[in-house]
Amino acid sequence: MSYYESALNRAIEVLGDKERAVDWLEKMSDAFGKSPREILSDQDGLDRVLRHLHSIELALNPD
Repeated sequence: MSYYESALNRAIEVLGDKERAVDWLEKMSDAFGKSPREILSDQDGLDRVLRHLHSIELALNPD
């Protein structure tokens, strides 16, 4: 599985559907200074994206 596919699968879990997940991966992010997809060239980039998705998940589900 590619870094992009791993990030996409996790983004779908967090954001609820594939369209929102793809949108999120493609849009410019202030957190990264580029789109999340642009930093998915290695494991470090994937780890950064997954940590950010975890933060989003916590914000969406504060329980």
